[in-house]
Amino acid sequence: MPANPDGISRGIDRALAPHSPAWLWLAERDGRAVAVFLANQIVSVERGGFTLWVEELYVVPGVRRTGVARALLARVCDEARRLGVRAIELEVVPTQSAAFALYRALGFEDVHRRRMSLAL
Repeated sequence: MPANPDGISRGIDRALAPHSPAWLWLAERDGRAVAVFLANQIVSVERGGFTLWVEELYVVPGVRRTGVARALLARVCDEARRLGVRAIELEVVPTQSAAFALYRALGFEDVHRRRMSLAL
């Protein structure tokens, strides 16, 4: 889906709201924001506890393939394990071969399902 500035702004506001289930992390390099991670902590019957559903992992083009996403995900995974989160789940656009390679290298496995959505 194309980025919508108003939607992004509303989403960030809700992620930063008190008692939000969102994990919103910003990665910096040399004092400059270079990546953002947004996930929501949800209860999963299938996993028997909390999971994180990754909504967004974006790295600015100039620093892609330099380890930023890997380092950010490693920190997220460490914190999730510390808090007892059972799994991290995400989706990848089929054309994003670099993203697939990264996630697989980190131990993510394919889940053979199709995502569906109903806009309200």
